[in-house]
Amino acid sequence: MSEANEQSDAHGSWTISLAFWLALLVAAVAYALVALAPKLLTYVRLRHDHHATQVRLVNLEREASDLQQVVDALERDPDFVRKLASVDFGVQRHGADRILVEEELQLSVRDKNPVLEIPAEALPWYDSVIEPFAVNPRVRGATLLTAAVILIVAFMFLHETPREATSSVEPNRSALSNRYRKPA
Repeated sequence: MSEANEQSDAHGSWTISLAFWLALLVAAVAYALVALAPKLLTYVRLRHDHHATQVRLVNLEREASDLQQVVDALERDPDFVRKLASVDFGVQRHGADRILVEEELQLSVRDKNPVLEIPAEALPWYDSVIEPFAVNPRVRGATLLTAAVILIVAFMFLHETPREATSSVEPNRSALSNRYRKPA
C-alpha cells in the first residue's frame, strides 16, 4: 500500500513541478513580449522602409541610365537629334507625309509621367500581432498584470512544499536542497 502511495506522490509531485515550470515559462514569455515588442516593431518597420527605399533607388538608377543613353545619343548621333526635334517641335521635312493618330498612340521620346512608385508590399503578418503589445498601454498593462497573476498563482498553489521542511518548526536545509532530486 505504501508503494502505491509513494508512486502516486511521485506522479503528483512530477505533475505539480511541471505545471509550476510551465506557469513560469508563460509568465516569462508574457513579460518578454511586452519588453521586446517595441524593439521588434521598430526593426520590422525599418527593414520594410529599407527595402522600399532600395526598390526606389534601383528604379532611379535605371532611369538615370536611360537618361544617360539619351544624353550620349544627343551628343554623338545627329540623326537622333533631328528625329527628336521633329517629334518635340512638330517639324517635318518638306514632302514628308504625316498621319494623325490619337495622343496615347503617338511616339514619345520622353516619358511625361515617369513611374517612380514604390511597390506596395504589405508588412509581415506578425506586425499586426505585436503592434498592440508595443504601442497600446492597456494591452501592455494587462499582459504584465497577467504575468504577475500567473507568477503569484504558481508560487502559491503550484509550488510543491517538501514534507521534511514543513514537518518541523525549523526548516530543514537539506530537504530544501534535495527537493527535485529522485529518492535513491
